[in-house]
Amino acid sequence: MKQRRKRRKNFDWPTEIAKGNTDKFYKSTDYDMWREKVLERDHHECQFFSGKFKDGIHNPYKIRPVRATIAHHIKPIKERPDLCLDLDNGVALSFEAHEIIEDRARWKFKKKIDPLTKEKW
Repeated sequence: MKQRRKRRKNFDWPTEIAKGNTDKFYKSTDYDMWREKVLERDHHECQFFSGKFKDGIHNPYKIRPVRATIAHHIKPIKERPDLCLDLDNGVALSFEAHEIIEDRARWKFKKKIDPLTKEKW
């Protein structure tokens, strides 16, 4: 298990996130503990590629067992800061599934297309 910093008492994360301090939240001990609980609840298995989590827009291209490394907020914390530490608002995902859900995958996982004719000099 990860060695943590000393936990602060009575820290009000919803107001900090509403101010725009999301980086401070993601570096906190409270977030580390929330992340570990979400990953343990889902048995470190990616819920997107196992077919258990669907966001309504994206679908997995193949159902397969993948190890989860990221805890994803279902409802973004910028929209709902009050749900930042709610376990029901979290789901365990792999890196690739997280990139697909956040719509960053169209730039990263493209296959390289070979040119019709290769230049030979």
